[in-house]
Amino acid sequence: MNQKLFSPGQIGTLTLPNRIVMTAAAASLSEPDGTMTEEMLVYYEARAKGGVGLIITEMVCVDQAHGVLYDRELNADREENVASFRQLADRIHPYGTKIFAQLFHPGSNADPKLTPVLPLLSASKARGKKRGEAREATREEIREIVEKFGRAAERVKRAGFDGVEIHAGHHYFLHSFLSPVTNHRTDEYGGSLENRTRILREIVEAIRATCGKDFPLMFRVSLEEYIGREGYHADTGIKICRMLERWGVDAINVTASGTDSKLSQSVEPMNYLQGWRKHLPKAVKGTVSIPVLSVALIRDPAYAEKLLEEGVLDFAGSVRSHLADPEWARKAREGRTEDIIPCISCMACFEKYEVDRHITCAVNPETGYEASLPPLKEDGEGRLVVVLGAGPGGMEAAWIAARRGFRVVLFEKADVPGGQLRLAVRTPRKEKIQWLIDSLVHRCAQAGVEFRYGCSPTVEELKAMAPYAVLDATGGHPAIPASIQGAAESPMVCTPPEIISGEAAIREESVVVVGSGMTGLETAEILSERENNNAVMVLEAAPRLAPGVQGSNRNAVTAILEINNVVFLCNRTLTKVGEGRIWFCDTKTGEEYVYPCDRVVLSLGTVPNAPYGEALHDVCQRVYSIGDRAKGGQIWDAVRSGYRTALTL
Repeated sequence: MNQKLFSPGQIGTLTLPNRIVMTAAAASLSEPDGTMTEEMLVYYEARAKGGVGLIITEMVCVDQAHGVLYDRELNADREENVASFRQLADRIHPYGTKIFAQLFHPGSNADPKLTPVLPLLSASKARGKKRGEAREATREEIREIVEKFGRAAERVKRAGFDGVEIHAGHHYFLHSFLSPVTNHRTDEYGGSLENRTRILREIVEAIRATCGKDFPLMFRVSLEEYIGREGYHADTGIKICRMLERWGVDAINVTASGTDSKLSQSVEPMNYLQGWRKHLPKAVKGTVSIPVLSVALIRDPAYAEKLLEEGVLDFAGSVRSHLADPEWARKAREGRTEDIIPCISCMACFEKYEVDRHITCAVNPETGYEASLPPLKEDGEGRLVVVLGAGPGGMEAAWIAARRGFRVVLFEKADVPGGQLRLAVRTPRKEKIQWLIDSLVHRCAQAGVEFRYGCSPTVEELKAMAPYAVLDATGGHPAIPASIQGAAESPMVCTPPEIISGEAAIREESVVVVGSGMTGLETAEILSERENNNAVMVLEAAPRLAPGVQGSNRNAVTAILEINNVVFLCNRTLTKVGEGRIWFCDTKTGEEYVYPCDRVVLSLGTVPNAPYGEALHDVCQRVYSIGDRAKGGQIWDAVRSGYRTALTL
């Protein structure tokens, strides 16, 4: 089983113990000066201990004057940081894992608030993702940046790193030279492909000059931009890879995309299937003789093995799979794939960055906190914990409590587990949510949790059980704000669960969806599907559509909604529901509008259920509300709530 996946692999002079690679993602766990913290060291050590063959670090700054992307970003532009990088190499190597530093320059996408010298630099004048203005880099600045790549590579080599990866994709500085969309230069760095790739060749030469020919060197390349006719395509991307091979690069990491275009997804949300872009590494592997690495949206070890056997790639890359489960590789090696906590591509690792200011994971609340969490106490001593509700928060809490040695009984009023996830999995292209439901059920059963389905115990029945603690995870229900006049009693009004479940079959009607969170947008998609033939409009009170929704998730659904002719109105607040019409006002000016329609779908979040009121406090002293029962939120919120509550018992 998985023989290819666990066979040794070669990158240049370096032998890797297996074909599993943890690729780069910003962890933001370093010190502000770009040195290691214990949090950063333990974060990577956990993945090495979990059995990956190669770790590629988060993006490492090579130009602290012109190119800082995050406020806690590893920095190899400082000689004094060498000793700190050595700490990381020393933590990783005892497990047999190898480590590369990903060297990069963000260019126009640097954060102007963190970058000392402004304006930012790019191949040509540009505006970055963080709204920074960039000017065209001069020849002298290009030469200086090339030299900085060389010096940074030498520093990490001296620190004991096994190689480097140069990030030349995702429309950072180097990619801005490759793409005709962002390179309008008329000098030797613009125009022909040979000129546009000149900076890559110079970086190869600079690194070979500082590190020698035997130091493993890999480039990450966006093979296809996926931005329409203006960008370059895989035929050009293949030429770039062949050039890199000719210049002496040891391996290619094939990626794609990297712009703000809705067509461009460098980190795919949930709607993409495993291997959706496997044709890209396969095309490169068919035209170069050096090893090819690619992420290819790999979640399942058996699928990774399949890609290796088919000759699609030489190394199976992923970062999010190893965020969800640091022991992904070890469990795969031991044939325990059912024990792997699955990444469901929910994008919380990016979406929730602003909450904790570092990397986290919706399905694994320990990610990013490895250093601060003590070993799980096993002090339950068989005491009874009752969990009410088998949603993600309830099952996470039940699993952790059972692992601590508590006897856990989990009641679920439905005949199946999942809670609100049962609805979510029925929305378009959300099949991966079932992976999480199945995983939580498996983990709970493995830990000895007793499930009681189709059962809502009474307070008296709970009292008779004499539990040590009760965890109330009874969820929430859709909000119908009292501030919207007439909404509560109007037959025109319904909520997303009625649409998603099929309870309300709406066809050939004029429908207004109020609220453009993910649930609202997904509900709008169901309503606007061709067979339903509805005219759909989405109202949003905020100035921008889908506030708080991660960009890739938003883009994935709004691109479809636009094709379905859904109309979006922002800065609009619903005030009243009448007979056959609604009233809403301009959020900024207060100007009122009347709009005739047949149905109104209120997607304005959830409010906690309270089936027991305060009566649970009569059952025992320790009563905790978790998940939507405490506060409406997402999977990330519910799982974290269940985990942290179970730790405090």
